[in-house]
Amino acid sequence: MRKGDIRKASVIVGENWSKRYQRTSAVEMKAEFANKVYPPKYVVAEEGGEVVGLGGYIQSWMDYHVYNIFWIAVEPRQQGRGIGTKIVRKIISDIKKKIGESSAHMVLLTTDKPRFYSKKFGFRILASFGDMEHKLMGLKLNK
Repeated sequence: MRKGDIRKASVIVGENWSKRYQRTSAVEMKAEFANKVYPPKYVVAEEGGEVVGLGGYIQSWMDYHVYNIFWIAVEPRQQGRGIGTKIVRKIISDIKKKIGESSAHMVLLTTDKPRFYSKKFGFRILASFGDMEHKLMGLKLNK
């Protein structure tokens, strides 16, 4: 992600969730470019030079062997073309490169689409919350 992508990427988040999440995501995306110890990282999908999808991840501050994935979003008119799948694959690949040859690690995310993450990537449901449609999911990465 480039700084100039933040506005478009946050609009995509808003289209998928809400205006409140659009504002929140923009603040979080700006943190990637701040001088933080563990800044979030973002992956964007572009078509014709325009952002059409995004996803973020960050190393957990509580346990450096855990990474969190968030804001997986694709423009509504671009959905169903495999863009989200490619973004998640890229994020998992980036995380695997960061952890290198060390012991097993965990990737966590929350979603209301658990079948997508379990079927495509092998995530498992760890807990349900809120309206019970939202799931905390984990993927164990082995070396």
